[in-house]
Amino acid sequence: MRRAIAIAFLALLFVLVALPAIIVKGCQYSDTAAWPSVTQEPEVRLLVHTTGRLVTLPLEEYVAGVVAAEMPTSFEPEALKAQAVIARTFAVRNLRALGGQGVAGRTDADLTTDIWAGGQAWLSQDDARTQWGVLGFYGRWQKVEAAVTGTAGLVLTASGVPIEAAYHSTCGGATENSEDVWQEALPYLRGVTDPWCADSPWTRRETDVAVADLAKAFGLDAGVLTTAAGKGHAYVEVVEKTPTGRARRLRVGEKEVTVSAFRRATGLPSARLSFTVSGGVLHFVTVGYGHGVGLCQYGANGMAKAGKDYRAILLFYFAGTEVEALRTGS
Repeated sequence: MRRAIAIAFLALLFVLVALPAIIVKGCQYSDTAAWPSVTQEPEVRLLVHTTGRLVTLPLEEYVAGVVAAEMPTSFEPEALKAQAVIARTFAVRNLRALGGQGVAGRTDADLTTDIWAGGQAWLSQDDARTQWGVLGFYGRWQKVEAAVTGTAGLVLTASGVPIEAAYHSTCGGATENSEDVWQEALPYLRGVTDPWCADSPWTRRETDVAVADLAKAFGLDAGVLTTAAGKGHAYVEVVEKTPTGRARRLRVGEKEVTVSAFRRATGLPSARLSFTVSGGVLHFVTVGYGHGVGLCQYGANGMAKAGKDYRAILLFYFAGTEVEALRTGS
């Protein structure tokens, strides 16, 4: 018997009202402007969104926490190195001291741990020790630190500027062009055919969602979806798809909703979906996990297993870019 996902209605309604869509973030400097050099290791002012606490820490320490939170430590060392470069690039691109935009509405914060508000997940050493256990911590954190120190100071650039460093868990066979998921077309965020993530546990997933729960999640009146179906409209309709088959625009009953809002309301790992309806329940089959733009983490691990180093991995997912050291100057 397939398990239906329970939806926390009040929390979801708040989320849908205040939803900060995941978008490609712009910065105060342009992609053609020179970016400032540094004389010492930059500091990151990090907003821990779960507690509201502001933490200031060195860039490389921050990168280690992102790698620990964003990628399984069981992954190959070269995949972890690729993640470290991407995490560092993401940070540098957003540091206010280097011309980045920081966290919206918080002039005191460069980055947030809230991934739904344009941030990266982050794990402190203390939290990692608690989650992994004392015995597991040392070996796993040592692997993370090796990836960070092995790429220390390196970022991914295009035309000499740190890129918009997008990444996700599993693309399911193909990544996306940036403009097909968000709005802006960036030359280094081009979709590629990706055979490397085939062993991901997210390659194919099944999820059940009750029609009544879906209606409540989107603030629809009781019976609206049934009425819509009676008029010839499906409970859920994919209005437009990307070239790889991900939903780009969706309709729930008579109401058009964003892909991000739909995924959050249903708990679906991907917008590359199909579904059937039976007995008041939608049965979804999804391929992949995440938005599908940029680096595919399971793909990076597959490439590393095949003997590719972190530079080759990054250049596969970000065409026309270069791995460069942070510029230093007086």
